[in-house]
Amino acid sequence: MGVIAPLRFAVPPVVSLLSVATRRSRGDGEIPRIEASAETLGGSAAAYSRVCGFPDAGFLPATYPDVLTRGLQLAVLTHAQFPLPVLGILHTEQRIELLRPIRTEEPLSGRAWVAGSRVVRKGIEFDLHASVSVAGDDVWHGVTTILSQARRGDGVKRPRAQPPSWQLERSVVWSLPADQGRRYAAVSGDKNPIHLYRWSARLFGFRRPIAHGWWALARALAELDVSAARPCVINARFLAPLPLPGRVTFESGPLQSGDGQHFELRRKDVCVTGEVRAG
Repeated sequence: MGVIAPLRFAVPPVVSLLSVATRRSRGDGEIPRIEASAETLGGSAAAYSRVCGFPDAGFLPATYPDVLTRGLQLAVLTHAQFPLPVLGILHTEQRIELLRPIRTEEPLSGRAWVAGSRVVRKGIEFDLHASVSVAGDDVWHGVTTILSQARRGDGVKRPRAQPPSWQLERSVVWSLPADQGRRYAAVSGDKNPIHLYRWSARLFGFRRPIAHGWWALARALAELDVSAARPCVINARFLAPLPLPGRVTFESGPLQSGDGQHFELRRKDVCVTGEVRAG
């Protein structure tokens, strides 16, 4: 496969739901490196912060740059050379590096890219990268690991990574309303049908809609009171869906290593787990 020319935009494109819905698999070809960039990222974090529980602190929440680069990510995933359908993909892991605080009024530019893939038990997994910069200097980097079941997996059950040792310090129960997925979609632009309605989720094998992984992570960081005024590194793993409506228990506490906080969202079993460490 030849080199694919990067997509360059003045601002991130608006990718229609129709173009996403009509995206089909292109067989067994490898995922090439596809990149998109924008000179200017625009948006307001106020409504997003309300839905996710963040205070208005003058800095962008650590998860919000994903929203700012969402149009670039969709431009990559709907590129003619990207071989997988977009609808029904599942968010399985997330890494965020907030390299420095990002003030709400700062002018931002961004990039998104994908390259390579790996066969896993239930399909094919790939990493979608995004970065945000100020005056040419990177200030935020995210790596979103995504599972597509549009291709057959190898059926091999791999051991899950064991969480680091930590001490339970806080536990609280959240009630997730039936429209949580729609509320988050309205402020993020992430309109994957598995999150929206019972009927649309059933098209992809879910009995009920499920909460966005990005919302669950953002809400956990807000509950932890993670300050966007300090650099940090965040790692999260999405182990099981959070059905809507429903109830979930948030638990957190310090890592025994003393270098950060651990958190979990659980129903009967752990659904989301992760760590926040100083950057």
